[in-house]
Amino acid sequence: MLDVRKLIMLRAIASEGSIAAAGRVLRYTRSAVSQQLTALESEVGTALVNRARNRVTLTPAGHQLVEHTERILVELRAAEAMLSSDAADIAGLLRVGVPFREGPRLMSRALTEVRSRFPEMEIRLVATTDEAGGDEVRRDQLDMVIMSRYGVAHPRTAPGLREWVLGHDPVRLCVPADHPLARSPNCTMAQLRDESWIVCPDSTLGRLTTSLCTNVGFEPRVAATVNDLGTAIGLVEIGWGITIAPELTPVGTEAKIARLPIDGLDTVRHNVVIVRDGEHLSPRIAAVVAAVRALSAQLLTTDAG
Repeated sequence: MLDVRKLIMLRAIASEGSIAAAGRVLRYTRSAVSQQLTALESEVGTALVNRARNRVTLTPAGHQLVEHTERILVELRAAEAMLSSDAADIAGLLRVGVPFREGPRLMSRALTEVRSRFPEMEIRLVATTDEAGGDEVRRDQLDMVIMSRYGVAHPRTAPGLREWVLGHDPVRLCVPADHPLARSPNCTMAQLRDESWIVCPDSTLGRLTTSLCTNVGFEPRVAATVNDLGTAIGLVEIGWGITIAPELTPVGTEAKIARLPIDGLDTVRHNVVIVRDGEHLSPRIAAVVAAVRALSAQLLTTDAG
């Protein structure tokens, strides 16, 4: 029978792209991971990886075995959850990934309420991004992530993960309060041809911004590239340029910006919570997910109002 620990090593090699990186993640030496991989290949009777210098790729057999491993781990996590289902206390460390300055504020506010409900649980907030959060949960670097997704609320879920939509808000143009468009009910992308732009170039929203501009025949004149929407909106407020952001992205209480719809842009941000499949059955994960979903519904209604 195959050793689950060796399967986990193969999965880590697939995720990290090298034996050395897999060893760092699993806290094993490179030689230990290499030996376990060789032993696993001997057990299954075929090569599972292609070795090329410092990088490895999976063979077809390796890919199939990793797919089986994901399903095996889901069942193991579900079994562990079943065994702990009689636990009276919701306790222990919960590592939650949050893109802090991308909001809406429910990300930290809801978790603050959850912490007060379950005082025996230690909730550790960890900065992450929408692009990296799901993979960090799958790799067991985080237990849960609250993140944003644009356009499609329910794409094909990544293997080994389970998710729920917490709410959504539309994408808007953000301009300074004294901008000529600030009092307009809406605008077109063509009206923004001569504007200076603040963009997060490596994000989904940054790529959407560039695409919207090029689709109407101009390249955005970039005044600033930033790593988060909070910084982008702060620069909008002082008149450095304009940006595109979800309506409920948090801003300071005295922030002087205007948000308006762009004609033809119906993109929506969906806020989702993601955990590892199988672990959602454990008392602590189930309790936190349920609480975050309920509190998020309340806070989104308040913020929208």
